[in-house]
Amino acid sequence: MKNFKYLFLVLCTIFVFEIISFNKVEAATCTITSGVVTVIDNGCDSEPDLYEAVIYKLYLCTSAPTVVTTSSTVVLTPCTQIFNNASGATASVSSGADIDLDGTFTRPPNGNYTHGYAYMDNSFGVTWSGQIGSSMTGATGGTGVHCASVAGAGTHQQGSTHSNSSVCSSTDNLTAGKFVETLKHFGSFNDSFRSSVTVNGINGTSAKIAAYLVDINEHLAASTGDVVKLEGLVTFANPVVVTTETNSVSMKFNVGVGMHLNDRGSDTLQVGSGPFQAIMAAN
Repeated sequence: MKNFKYLFLVLCTIFVFEIISFNKVEAATCTITSGVVTVIDNGCDSEPDLYEAVIYKLYLCTSAPTVVTTSSTVVLTPCTQIFNNASGATASVSSGADIDLDGTFTRPPNGNYTHGYAYMDNSFGVTWSGQIGSSMTGATGGTGVHCASVAGAGTHQQGSTHSNSSVCSSTDNLTAGKFVETLKHFGSFNDSFRSSVTVNGINGTSAKIAAYLVDINEHLAASTGDVVKLEGLVTFANPVVVTTETNSVSMKFNVGVGMHLNDRGSDTLQVGSGPFQAIMAAN
């Protein structure tokens, strides 16, 4: 059916925005008053201007697959692959906008799909500028209440994290750049290595997400240095039902917490990635 590529694009957003639960999964949502963001010591999540993720494979599953371990890959027996791009397809998303993915799309058989699985890159782009509640120092320079992400890259891993993600100014004259964060550890950089994380009750529903950092063999990474990609398992609040009549979709993006802001307790602003969600219905 001519609309099925669009259906798959929306199915893809489920994975992009529900799997990515990063190193600050327990962070509060930033308080925003009249457009001014309050940044707290232990960090909070807010909305970026643009978010980018790279996707290789997407699956729909009629039951939960057996997930990765340090000695085995995921068992995808109950799953059907619906998207593939060996080089990786970039999803660039801003609030309320559609996304497009280049790659091969495959129609799943009719059925009730309760889970989704994705294989994706562990680097994510965040672009943002805005006003914060009190003057802070940019990680790459400048001081003031107007801050932005900078064009650059950094890694969050056990033992260290990036410190070059932002710039601040006393005047509203900043141009945001895309900061690419590579994720090699869940949790604070000074915590013990953590290669997986689960978040329950997404958006007040029974939806659940679990993310796994994997090594070159697609096994669960044993150390921060082994991480090369990210895999994610989504448990849908309601099954995705595909029938012979399925030819269109409706969707709503929740992009309000896709960026993590933190002052590290020193009034120096750090910008990183955070969790996203998309809500989809097939018609």
